[in-house]
Amino acid sequence: MRFPDPERFAIGANLPWIGYGTDVGASAWFPAGGVSTRPDALDLLDRTLAALAADGLSIVRTFLLCDARSGVRFDRDGIPVGLDDAVFPDIDALLAAARRHQIRLMPVLLDFHLCGRPRIADGVQLGGRTNLIVQPDARQAFVDLVLRPIVERYGDDEAIAAWDVMNEPEWCLAGGPLGRRRRVGFDMLQGFLGEVVACVRASARQPVTIGCATTARLDLVRPLGLDFHQVHWYENFGWPALEQPVSELGLGGAPVILGEFPGRTSAVTRVLDTARRAGYAAALVWSVLSEDDQSAYPPDLAEWARANAD
Repeated sequence: MRFPDPERFAIGANLPWIGYGTDVGASAWFPAGGVSTRPDALDLLDRTLAALAADGLSIVRTFLLCDARSGVRFDRDGIPVGLDDAVFPDIDALLAAARRHQIRLMPVLLDFHLCGRPRIADGVQLGGRTNLIVQPDARQAFVDLVLRPIVERYGDDEAIAAWDVMNEPEWCLAGGPLGRRRRVGFDMLQGFLGEVVACVRASARQPVTIGCATTARLDLVRPLGLDFHQVHWYENFGWPALEQPVSELGLGGAPVILGEFPGRTSAVTRVLDTARRAGYAAALVWSVLSEDDQSAYPPDLAEWARANAD
């Protein structure tokens, strides 16, 4: 089944993680591996996907490596040397759960916290991986030894609707809000994203996208030849930003989805009506199981989906 479908406005959800950065791969917190080794996590995942499927949702966006705190093996200089042995069993478990409920996943390879200020928790580095973007040897190793094996292994899997290269990469740019010790220049970040997009194209048959935080920096992704574009919207951005027709975004006619919008809002029906009217091909609520102040799974979402089923 094609995603996004130009003939059908799809409703989906972000189920970004059971635990941020620890669902895929071994970690200090779960040395045996992520979700595949934890019956409690698998049960929660299964029950959640069952509930989404019962509400008629068919697309779920979920995060894999996040800030590389789990699953990636590094040498003493911070150069990636490969994936650990738990990564594939964990991704297999995610996909098996999705298949059981006839849901398709949009895996997000990386999150912008990759570029955040480094800190240490339980002996593990969180964030502080800007070198994976700006240092040529680290960058090449990251693409070839970490990202490519994942995409190659699952490049024909029907349970994957599309690949999302990075969540909100704009926040990694110099002058952004993360307070990094090392900043990423525009050309450097765009080049990195382009290399990962090319890796996905060479290794997988599913479409590829990038989860942009807003419509303000689409210049970062316009030249990358994405199969479809993705923007996020929250109420503090203002309604005119959501009301703007996607045909006016300068994206060459490629489909556009609303990859995130706040679940913790009383205006779910208005968001969905507005997004469909503006020409978005899908809308995915933020978010299921996450506990930030924008996350919720509102009953209005399923009600709207049922009332507007094609």
